[in-house]
Amino acid sequence: MILNKNFLENKSFNKADYNYSQADLTAGIVHIGVGNFHRSHQAYYLDALFNKRKDLNYGIIGAGLREYDSFMRNDLLKQDCLTTVVSRDSQTTNVRVLQSMIDFIEVDNKLLVESLTNENIKIVSLTITEGGYYIDSYGNFNIQNEEIQADIKNPDSPNTAFGILIKALKIRKEKGIAPFTLLTCDNIAHNGDVLKNVVVKLSAAIDAELSEYIASNVSFPNSMVDRITPTATDADRAFIQSEYGYIDNRPVFCEPFIQWIIEDNFCNGRPALEEVGVMFVEDIEAYELMKIRMLNGSHAAISSVSALLNIDYVHEALEHKTVKTFLDNIMNKEVIPVLKNIIDVNLDEYYNTVLNRFANPYIKDTITRICFDNSNKQPKFIIDSIKSGIKNGVNVDGLILTCALWCRYSIGTDENNKAIDINDGRKDKLKELALEAKTNPIVFIQMEDIYGNLSENEYFASTFSKFLNSIWENGVENTVINYNKQ
Repeated sequence: MILNKNFLENKSFNKADYNYSQADLTAGIVHIGVGNFHRSHQAYYLDALFNKRKDLNYGIIGAGLREYDSFMRNDLLKQDCLTTVVSRDSQTTNVRVLQSMIDFIEVDNKLLVESLTNENIKIVSLTITEGGYYIDSYGNFNIQNEEIQADIKNPDSPNTAFGILIKALKIRKEKGIAPFTLLTCDNIAHNGDVLKNVVVKLSAAIDAELSEYIASNVSFPNSMVDRITPTATDADRAFIQSEYGYIDNRPVFCEPFIQWIIEDNFCNGRPALEEVGVMFVEDIEAYELMKIRMLNGSHAAISSVSALLNIDYVHEALEHKTVKTFLDNIMNKEVIPVLKNIIDVNLDEYYNTVLNRFANPYIKDTITRICFDNSNKQPKFIIDSIKSGIKNGVNVDGLILTCALWCRYSIGTDENNKAIDINDGRKDKLKELALEAKTNPIVFIQMEDIYGNLSENEYFASTFSKFLNSIWENGVENTVINYNKQ
């Protein structure tokens, strides 16, 4: 039987664990970009709060803008927007059927705008990936992007998430309805500030008065979100059916660890998520920097080398002596020393937590997933650390080697000429430059939207060239081993 509300009511779940139902909820949040992470994280926290029978007026309505969002919508509607979340490690397996989403808007921009103008909607949250914000490696908004320009020319028929949000805020303003808070859950440094910059600048190009209103009245809290959530597999779906006797076509499998830290800046109320473990703080920068440079940075550091060495899973990468030593050297010698001068947090303890999470074999987090969209991840997770290291006089050879490994990876084959699936919107350009870099390494790091002006730094350029030449002459693993011996 497929999961649905009738099944949930009749199934022999422990009724004491389910203190509310979807019928108890009314909509207060629209979430744009319903994927696995949103459901393992934001929807999970809200489910826990609703289960305390608190703030039941913050039910989630899902929304999306792309064709793949329609597939998600169709599958979730068939199971009444219910989601099974399985969190597990070597000690525990926890299964929870979430009821925090109550509807999913048809993938239609006009219907989305209409939903956003409902006065009961207090928060609009987003997970649209790092690449969805039209920003370069400096965080600057690319207002010249074709899709953005189309919204500027046709503000009443927007197609980007930001154009749609602006139109909805304009209608709310005209009707005297208080604005909603815009809460991004994407892995971007100062994500709320980035979102505000995009929305304010785009609205300024459309309507200066509206832009001033948005800048003064809409809240854009920065947030730090964390829970490793890989893509569910056929084996995961089969596990639920065999162990629990029902079919969930869109289950979520994740680690037990979960964290959400948010700046307490909401313009139209918020749910009391602090009662279920969410931290509300005045300034998020320390937590955000630690997570982006150490957790996301660790993923980015091992992604290309693991793919080139034919390692399939993150936990297997940590079992590989060369890769594990490579990561330890980067974090302990290059990243943590800089961060210790910036933030007052026990970084060694945090890094050990990261390693334990990565080593969880039940997550089966794939190397393919952590390589996804590397052209948007590298600037935030690796290159910012390089810039900070150089500024602080710290040797960052390992981080630079990571860039050289990414260049080699971008060709799309390993050392045995086996194809690697490069899932990146810029893969054709990356491959072209990576092939040219075999004889002229500098061309790869002259991508200013990724590396900024780092190619002009003699230390960075010469070290990158040295490592890339070594990769071609001595091989991937030998180059990494030689670095590890430094």
